[in-house]
Amino acid sequence: MTVTDFIHGDCVEIMKGFADNQFDLAIVDPPYGIGQNWKKDKFSQFYDHVNDFNNTIPGQEYFDQLFRVSKHQIIWGCNYYWNFLPPTNNLIFWDKGKDAKKQFGSAGELAYTSFTKYPLMKYYFLWNGCCVCETTKKIHPHQKPVKLYEQCLIDFAHPGMKILDTHLGSGSGAIAAYKLGYDFTGIEKDENYLNDARNRFNETVKQLRIDF
Repeated sequence: MTVTDFIHGDCVEIMKGFADNQFDLAIVDPPYGIGQNWKKDKFSQFYDHVNDFNNTIPGQEYFDQLFRVSKHQIIWGCNYYWNFLPPTNNLIFWDKGKDAKKQFGSAGELAYTSFTKYPLMKYYFLWNGCCVCETTKKIHPHQKPVKLYEQCLIDFAHPGMKILDTHLGSGSGAIAAYKLGYDFTGIEKDENYLNDARNRFNETVKQLRIDF
């Protein structure tokens, strides 16, 4: 039986309490620090609450702790953090489709990986700021599809691994880990988003049990 743990707090301070290599794989999506005012975001209709979103790029201490507590890492938005990351020739590109390019000026997102399995993985899931490849309510400005996290786990994880997400956000990572049978720990600083993610997770688990 898998264990899913949601923790409210600052991820750096929380990680200080974890042991070295406590987690097998960290799949994280830290804020990019691009200064977006989410109160004016055209997709704010998709979230129940839009607050002063913390969009500050994590510093050296965050990455020191992340690499200390996890054996492997997948880090979304790595093009914003190269000065904090070890060299790698193994990347993931998430292709969001042509609509995303028109709407946001970017056709996808890039992720760093510490693995040496694949020089480059490309995932194609339509996403243009709202839910396209999945029928699910958007509850977070940086929400990613569950299918994206599932594909990362399928390609890079194996049974028995413990998964860490330092920026839980909408909880997509937690849902993917549960569906595929992984123990998961998610940290979220914003209590509102934490509660939304937990509720989304519980509703999904309930539905999965009904379908089963």
